[in-house]
Amino acid sequence: KGMRQRAKVAAARVTDPEVLILDEPLNGTDPVQRAHLITVFRRLAGEGKTVIVSSHVLSEVERMADRVLAVVDGRLAAAGDVAAIRRAMADIPYRVRIDVGSTRRIAAALLSEEVVGSVRVVGSRLHVETTDLAALGTIVPRIARDTDARLTGFEPEDESLESVFRYLVHRR
Repeated sequence: KGMRQRAKVAAARVTDPEVLILDEPLNGTDPVQRAHLITVFRRLAGEGKTVIVSSHVLSEVERMADRVLAVVDGRLAAAGDVAAIRRAMADIPYRVRIDVGSTRRIAAALLSEEVVGSVRVVGSRLHVETTDLAALGTIVPRIARDTDARLTGFEPEDESLESVFRYLVHRR
């Protein structure tokens, strides 16, 4: 099936169209074919072509696309790059994973910050909910420095297309 998919993509490109519309183009392809096709789609977009891909595999869409249109129940729910869509969901707190030593001291200090809604300690990790991701990004290093803690990781947990789409589906 993967070779058929590649043949279909090749056939669609024969006339060098300005707009290429593909429905589940990676379906049935192996990891090497997927990587190659994603590279082809990104290269075409880089050449100024419009490449529209319909897919239910959101992690692959995220690797392929700079802009997404999220459709929920047949209606356009959001459009733009994933980060912009997530920022527009101001009513939903950001979830951030922080890897740090001295978790209890950092957690206590974070809970006194206005932008922090909650902190959950799991081993050497903190799972933080915040209303302002940028502010939290400046607060955490300061708190780590002030408490003499070693900060080893700071990663938003809900900025992927999959998590954004999950939020959109639950809003309906």
